[in-house]
Amino acid sequence: MPGETSAQTDVLLIGGGAIGLLSAIKLAEAGLRVTVLDQGHIGQEASWAGGGILSPLYPWHYPPALLRLALYSMQRYFSLTATLLEQTGIDPEWIPSGLLIMEGEQEKIPYDVLAWGVAWGLNWRLGHSEGAQTLWCPEVAQVRNPRLLAAMAARCRQLDIVLHENTAVTGFRKRDERLQGVETTTGFIPAELVIVTAGAWSRKLLDETGSHLDVIPVRGQMLLLQSKPGTLDTILMRDNHYLIPRRDGLILAGSTSELAGFDKSTTDEARNELLDFATQVYPDLERVPILKQWSGLRPGSQDSIPYIGPVPGWEGLFVAAGHFRYGLTNAPATADILVSLLMKTPPPLNIDPYAVLTPRPAQ
Repeated sequence: MPGETSAQTDVLLIGGGAIGLLSAIKLAEAGLRVTVLDQGHIGQEASWAGGGILSPLYPWHYPPALLRLALYSMQRYFSLTATLLEQTGIDPEWIPSGLLIMEGEQEKIPYDVLAWGVAWGLNWRLGHSEGAQTLWCPEVAQVRNPRLLAAMAARCRQLDIVLHENTAVTGFRKRDERLQGVETTTGFIPAELVIVTAGAWSRKLLDETGSHLDVIPVRGQMLLLQSKPGTLDTILMRDNHYLIPRRDGLILAGSTSELAGFDKSTTDEARNELLDFATQVYPDLERVPILKQWSGLRPGSQDSIPYIGPVPGWEGLFVAAGHFRYGLTNAPATADILVSLLMKTPPPLNIDPYAVLTPRPAQ
């Protein structure tokens, strides 16, 4: 039971997605004793449900605070996945497949996009396909996110990180300003350092602390298509929809963006929307079977700028939430920031834009 092991825990993380697991790994490798709680199963929420594209989509729409996290993380993913493969034998399938953005009716490619890319160190190229302008983004890679999460969970077990599933947090306890621990469905767990990495559920968890994070669930639905290896060798995108080819020939078509609360059901409307997109962009997919449809809940936030840092008025309580579409993309940067805060070392980036403040400062 959690209460039996928590006395040996230096840090407790709430939420077993990519950010929670990677932060747990880095903290354990720094010498701390770590426990991870999840209200469901480890690695089965938004980090699992997404497509695994390691880049902001239409990055010129986002503020510098989001882009700095992304570029820092993108530069570290090859090393991260190679190390996990060596340590665990599980291949997260990091593939530098690149991203081809096709201009659509909703999303146009800006006239100054190449200069914008150069300013951020990106080697983009313009082109044309079937009369429409395209933008080639060679720096974009992908991972097979379920395998990445499986590798992270395996590494956690190697490091003796305690993983507790089906354990929901129901409240926090403090004395004066200092955190004492968390209330859970299996009892109270004492802990002086707690990090909330619970994605779309983070706001619910932290409301009682007075933080009132601007984080809402945004449902995204996906389709999985069965094709042959080599059918498609790069990520294709148009009007916020994308196709992601896996090594074994599977192709993901995504995704929707729906305000449906915490409802994770799937709809025929989304299925038709995604299939229409897939077959319009790549007509060969008209003849392949649909294997699966699913949905996940992204933690939406203002301008996709996450909250990363201490919770005011609760010494020892931290949060990393509100990454919207880019929790997986930004996991390395977020984990490194959290480790620096807990270990009291200089952070890898300026963390002021991610402060847990309400309302958020202007960017």
